[in-house]
Amino acid sequence: MTKSIRAHCPICGGESERPADTVAGMTEAPEAIAQAVRTEAGSGAAGWSPAEIAAHLADIEVGLAWRIRQTLSEDEPELQPFDQDAWATATHYPERDVENSLRAFEALRTVNVEIMRRMTEVDWSRKFRHREFGTVPIRVLIEHISDHDLAHLRQIKGM
Repeated sequence: MTKSIRAHCPICGGESERPADTVAGMTEAPEAIAQAVRTEAGSGAAGWSPAEIAAHLADIEVGLAWRIRQTLSEDEPELQPFDQDAWATATHYPERDVENSLRAFEALRTVNVEIMRRMTEVDWSRKFRHREFGTVPIRVLIEHISDHDLAHLRQIKGM
């Protein structure tokens, strides 16, 4: 994976570890995560199983896709929060096919990265509103998700 940096995350409110080159790191994440999930498929990682993490990452990418598009096309849209545990229950993370989840994560991420590569500095500064995070530039959300990728990669590997 691309070199990472530690930085304050305005969304989490704490220290995060994210790729120094956000877009490059986000491009590499699906392959690194797929490899880790396949290697650690039976591991006892803390929290969700590797297969459940794959389902979660696919779902998070759906949310990120929507949020990027909404923020780029509307002036300071109000983004809705969602409950990841409710999604996990409602969409049956333990029963989901891990390969389908990994393919969905990779496909959605590929399209999202394509959009990110075309974003101008003005686009990266476009803001959205969120009742939990306040008014935030899309850059911060994307950096947060890149940290989220690395956190789950460490979780899968049991680190």
